[in-house]
Amino acid sequence: MNIEIANRLVELRKKNGLSQEELADKLGLSRQAVSKWERAESSPDTDNLICLAKLYNVSLDDLLKTDQDIEEISLEVREKEESKESDEDDEVELISEEDKKRNEKFKAIDAVLTGICFSLALFSYILFSCIFPEQWGKLWVLFFVPIIVGSILDCIRCKRFSRFAYPVLATFIFLTIGVYTDIWHPTWVVFPFIPLYYAIFNPIDSAIAKNKNK
Repeated sequence: MNIEIANRLVELRKKNGLSQEELADKLGLSRQAVSKWERAESSPDTDNLICLAKLYNVSLDDLLKTDQDIEEISLEVREKEESKESDEDDEVELISEEDKKRNEKFKAIDAVLTGICFSLALFSYILFSCIFPEQWGKLWVLFFVPIIVGSILDCIRCKRFSRFAYPVLATFIFLTIGVYTDIWHPTWVVFPFIPLYYAIFNPIDSAIAKNKNK
């Protein structure tokens, strides 16, 4: 909206003895919206223009008449659109920067927790090997646990189910049951579920990403 029309809105409001708050109440808007109109920072939509014309008892032509030519009005519109796009780009860049910092922080936490899990796995392996020396050849399956935990953290960080290392989990289940119970069949059935897992969760991840970007 050009400054000429904005000034006219101010004059008509004052002529009708209304404050910005009172006008906003009549239109069902916030005072800030009215203030932006009168500072030429935004324009009323069609419905609000009709309401203003009726409220002030003037025609839309009288409300919106201006001495500006088409080129000047068009230039103002382009400048405002460019300014709006620039602000949106800055906001996107700011959000991206915040996401980057959040990811870096999460990666650091991920690295620390994974390191702790590996340390605990090593400590448990040594401890149980000392307590149950006959089992030391089987306890190596403990080292799958830190990998699985790290994969879960990666899923949380990326917010994608398909980031989970299901093949590692399947191998861990198969080897653990087989090593400790000597039941290798039908434990192998965990492996055919690998492609099924990704067939289910890849579309879910895609749907979540599309919904987030709307």
